[in-house]
Amino acid sequence: MSLNQRQHIRFSLDIPAIIYTKYGEPLLVRLEQISIGGCFTSWEDNVLIGDEFRMEIELPNKNFLPLHCKALYRFEHTGIGVRFLDISQFEQELITQIIANKLEVEGVPLQIDPFTPPPTFVADDPSPRITDIRQKRDAVLQRIMAGDDGF
Repeated sequence: MSLNQRQHIRFSLDIPAIIYTKYGEPLLVRLEQISIGGCFTSWEDNVLIGDEFRMEIELPNKNFLPLHCKALYRFEHTGIGVRFLDISQFEQELITQIIANKLEVEGVPLQIDPFTPPPTFVADDPSPRITDIRQKRDAVLQRIMAGDDGF
């Protein structure tokens, strides 16, 4: 997923979680990135693209937040991209508390609202951009030949 397609700000944090496979088997994993809409978790052979499963993340008060999830993509031997399904506003607020607590524990003085849409990588700018190397070179040559004082 490109940066411009993201709906929520992602935080790169190391958060322990438990995934329950479709067979009910608990698997301890690490969430490497998390947002209020999903996460990226460590590699797990038993979870395939399209699989739905339950995940539990520990809250700051030591209770667990159960979430219904779906594996959206896998990077071989790296990790799994997960979307939180049917997530309520309350559950998103609990995820926000998990993020804020983890940032505080790690000593990161960063106050970002996870509900704010992330900034786009490249703004939608209607001005023309030269993307072809040949066009760029030709434009530079044209300015040189025109006697532009910029060179």
